[in-house]
Amino acid sequence: MPTSAHFKLRRKQFLAAIDSPVLLMAGSWIPRNYPANPGPFRADSAFLFFFASPEPNAAALFDPKDQSVTLFLDERTAEDALWHGPSASFAEVKRSIGVTSVEKRSDLGDLVKKKLGARKAHTIAIADPRATAEARKITGDKVEFFNTKKVGHPDVLRAIAALRNHRLPEEVKEMRRAAAVTRDAHKKAMAHTRPGISEQELVGHVEGTFIKHSCVPAYGTILSVRGEVLHNHDHSNSVKSGDLVLLDAGAELPSGYCGDVTRTWPANGRFSPAQRDIYDIVLEAEKASVAMVKPGARYRDLHLASARVIADGLCQLGLMHGDTDNLVESGAHAVFFPHGVGHIIGIDVHDMEGYGDLIAYPPGRKRSAQFGTAFLRMDIDLAAGMYVTIEPGIYFVPAILQNTTMRKQFKGQVNFAKAERFLKMNNKRGFGGVRIEDDVMCTKSGHDILTADIPKERAALEAIVGSAC
Repeated sequence: MPTSAHFKLRRKQFLAAIDSPVLLMAGSWIPRNYPANPGPFRADSAFLFFFASPEPNAAALFDPKDQSVTLFLDERTAEDALWHGPSASFAEVKRSIGVTSVEKRSDLGDLVKKKLGARKAHTIAIADPRATAEARKITGDKVEFFNTKKVGHPDVLRAIAALRNHRLPEEVKEMRRAAAVTRDAHKKAMAHTRPGISEQELVGHVEGTFIKHSCVPAYGTILSVRGEVLHNHDHSNSVKSGDLVLLDAGAELPSGYCGDVTRTWPANGRFSPAQRDIYDIVLEAEKASVAMVKPGARYRDLHLASARVIADGLCQLGLMHGDTDNLVESGAHAVFFPHGVGHIIGIDVHDMEGYGDLIAYPPGRKRSAQFGTAFLRMDIDLAAGMYVTIEPGIYFVPAILQNTTMRKQFKGQVNFAKAERFLKMNNKRGFGGVRIEDDVMCTKSGHDILTADIPKERAALEAIVGSAC
């Protein structure tokens, strides 16, 4: 966990970056099914970025006029101590955190009004609907959590993004810790893979490793022999000998910083010729894009680099026909690679994605309308201190390969007849898909792959798969 001094610096930087007061809400417990049975508390990421281990229902007012930070917390009561244990006093919290003052949460609206007078405060919508409604009432900002164009005032979002996009040393350390736990989870799943095991049991090995290290899944674990389903959270299948197992999973530390890694391996420990051919193309594509990570590199160019490698490789296999650049320009590659090459990662697995294209697409750059490329999550220029994922893939998706519009649009560029054979491979279970993903830090001199020691070379995967069985 970053130190108190680190968080104090981040709050100071934020105060220097804003012109108007900002009210941030941590959120509270959200009921799982009935009011007294909430799910685990996880503070909003903007709040978590400025405070260590936030309390449920906390709020904070940042006022650039007097450079103050006022923290609002629930009162300490005997009933609270009975059910949840004793809490530090307001005076102790003020001293340990280093804020200007700590006030009663129940006084939030009145004290904000009294302090600001006629001045306007801004806020950010968060996942907790009650906290967002309260913040809307206090500030007058018509923010909406599920509308990225209305999640918060653009100046506030840009100020937060500028800080979160450039990691300080303590944040880098957290990212490395998350990568290490993620590594252990992936390797354990690989080692326990064998024909006959269930997907759910392998998920248990993954998420059990997270728990062992005081982490939680950064997102719903994707572990499936149906890798052609990009966000496949179903774990009901039994793993069979000819399957490819695709695992997309990452650990989230108590600080919120997380990993996000995808690996694909053969269930029986040996790549078939077809699996080898597709895997090698994806690995080459991933390496090509990773190699381009450096300050000033445009993220869209990294995506196009993977797309060209994939198009070229599939041409060599007879699955596509034509000039590589033309295939990518037309979008034909998206028949097999129908998503973007990655995203920002940090205190959210898709860091600041909730802030929309305001952050992801700078002025002058617009999201493509082309199938596949439209899902490119950002088009920013990289800078030292940024973290991104690189995750190209090749998938054989029945809904795409059998789509009449796609077949008409890319006739002559895609060999649909040959591609459909992949749907019947593996005793008609289908080929599935291959994705390879790493977490990469942009450094002053180039890049650093945080997850480089998670096996991805074919020989390394074949050596570890099933080794614990």
